[in-house]
Amino acid sequence: MRLVIMSTASTPQHQFVALATELTAHFSAQTEDSTTKDTTDVSGGNWNSYDVTGRSGDIQFTALVASLTGDYTDDDGLYLDDFIQMVNDTPVNWKLVLITPESTKNRTISKTICTGQGKLTNLQISAQNRQQTTYSGTLNMFGPVTVGSD
Repeated sequence: MRLVIMSTASTPQHQFVALATELTAHFSAQTEDSTTKDTTDVSGGNWNSYDVTGRSGDIQFTALVASLTGDYTDDDGLYLDDFIQMVNDTPVNWKLVLITPESTKNRTISKTICTGQGKLTNLQISAQNRQQTTYSGTLNMFGPVTVGSD
């Protein structure tokens, strides 16, 4: 599974989190007890009833820090410096996708799981002694999430 950020242009360009190592998606529904004295279930019991009052979610990702030098460019990849520019109050379009195994850089999309908008609210760099430097981010979902249809 991969996280894709899409440009806001009229023709969306898919940009993958480059050198990604981890991805976690979290979906949640907030509920409120709606049980009354008159509430009974089909067997006549008094189980609590709950109504959904809100939904939320976030996507957390981790990737290696890299420095692009020389003639190497990666037009469909996002790196740390790209994400630093996204830590603001502007929503971005995102997709969670499955990729075709063994595709170039694991970037050929085979199925869209879901899409939506989110705001990058957290970006953290971790540089431990004698370890690879990584960064992680949290994209808070903003607005509706659409289940993929392809």
